[in-house]
Amino acid sequence: MTTIKVPKAVRDRLLEVATSNGLTLGQALDHLLGKVGARPKPTVGGYRSRRPLSAEEIDRELGQGFGA
Repeated sequence: MTTIKVPKAVRDRLLEVATSNGLTLGQALDHLLGKVGARPKPTVGGYRSRRPLSAEEIDRELGQGFGA
């Protein structure tokens, strides 16, 4: 077990959710976190060029939507 510090208003909202669902605060947090889940790390992203691009080339690449 550990202690987390949250504003009283958040604690009260969580307690309301927990009691209305017959859960403890810990169970309510676990349930809510299960719904949200962690954001996956992007597997691709950004743009890489083989060489430095001029402003005109950058504009052209941006206009093409990064190859999307």
